[in-house]
Amino acid sequence: MINLPKLNKVDFLVLICVFIIGLINLPFPFAGDQALFTTGALEMQQGKVLYRDFWDLKQPGIYYFYFLAGNLFGFNEIGIHIFELIYMMLFSITLQLTLKNYFRHQIVASLVPLLTVGVYYIVSYHKQFTQVEGLVGFPLFLCLWLTYESFNHEGKQRFIQLLLSGFMGGIVLIFKLIFLPILLCFWLTALLHSILIKHQKTKKIFLEICLPIFIGIIFPILFIVIYFASVDSLSIVYKTFFVYPSQVVANGKLNKFRLIFGNLWFLKNFITLVVMAIVAVNVSLRKNKNLLTLLLVVWFVFGLGVIFIQIRSLWLYHYLLLFVPTGILATKGLDILWERFKELSSPIIKILVSLVFLSPLLWNFQIKSIALVNNNFALTEDTRFKFQSRFRGDYVSLRSEIAFLSQPGSLPGAIFVAGDPSIYYLSGRTQATSLNAWSLELFLPEQWPQLLGELDSSKPPYIFVTNKYHALIQEKFPKILELIEKRYHILSKTSYGSWYILS
Repeated sequence: MINLPKLNKVDFLVLICVFIIGLINLPFPFAGDQALFTTGALEMQQGKVLYRDFWDLKQPGIYYFYFLAGNLFGFNEIGIHIFELIYMMLFSITLQLTLKNYFRHQIVASLVPLLTVGVYYIVSYHKQFTQVEGLVGFPLFLCLWLTYESFNHEGKQRFIQLLLSGFMGGIVLIFKLIFLPILLCFWLTALLHSILIKHQKTKKIFLEICLPIFIGIIFPILFIVIYFASVDSLSIVYKTFFVYPSQVVANGKLNKFRLIFGNLWFLKNFITLVVMAIVAVNVSLRKNKNLLTLLLVVWFVFGLGVIFIQIRSLWLYHYLLLFVPTGILATKGLDILWERFKELSSPIIKILVSLVFLSPLLWNFQIKSIALVNNNFALTEDTRFKFQSRFRGDYVSLRSEIAFLSQPGSLPGAIFVAGDPSIYYLSGRTQATSLNAWSLELFLPEQWPQLLGELDSSKPPYIFVTNKYHALIQEKFPKILELIEKRYHILSKTSYGSWYILS
């Protein structure tokens, strides 16, 4: 159905480079989000049901990813990052196999993984690794590419390509429903191309395009629906997917600081790629009307819109939604300028031009590489902890906070943390309630009484509350603090927060 070229020697050389860049990042520590995903996936592995026994606002795709990674390689930083590296290497090979014909120069085509996956690894730190926006690039690209391929075929072949495109779209939605506008724009582009460019009949082409996409997208979603119906959790899943997000957005305000900071972070790390992408858009889209370039621009523009819609978060990792189209378009820009680059008279000038182009990326790569070498490649537990502390300074204080939990005489059982879920991960303790308290500021009014009831019934032996969330709980629902003061007494208090032990 689809004829793919073979990989050449340069392709393999680039893949080796990407693999080495990925290896450097394997020992990186978890941030709070990754610790939460690991804790939830571990509880799923122990038989608990997502949303019913362990609730989070995110769609289940990220938890399935961590569940699979943990079962294969271990529920720890190295295990999760190994699985991510394998996943990203498969993505890199896919990029090389599918985009050969998009470029005029084969040596440039080989560089696509380096300017996409390689850049992802270079610019990301502990808060960006293994997040939804980074992982979703693979199925989102496949959805885009299959849609593009369907432009050039008819009949059964086109039906299968659009069916697979829809299936990949369904996978994307399992990771995050808010990505739906990007998918719809891919498919709308295919529809408009058939009607306006190929002058096909509207009713006929609408059916030919929409039917296979609908069938494809239904399969993964139907699987999710059947599973949660079988565990009698459809009600909470419906509220999580459709009710809570709209209420959170309705109650939120635009975080201007994060918006500005996020845009500056993206430009700082991707500025040279953006410049090259602009070259590609100007030549490949404006002059040559390339449809694949158009789809990549659609991804970037509507991806940026999706980021801005999330007004209450706007975290830096959200901008990783753009690393794939930015990297591919930048490679296209390099492809367009390749002949001029080769015409540069002096090798020194070529090297200087290359260094200017790569300078934002080389700085991050240098920082990580030096830290890894200085800590003996983080091969032992001690050197790995020193490496992790280099990039996440609070790892030392967090380990100090939870040290007593592993000492003889500490009370056994699940605990409750109103704060960073890294405490669960580092202590090896599970969560005593179904509701996690990592983002209490996003709690809806009806969730506060639910949390109170779960704390009342579960009676965790230890409770930890950060100073920040102590003030928030006092403001939003002080009955929780009243319960804690009634049943617990303070075990320790630091500048970070307070530990309570069951009386």
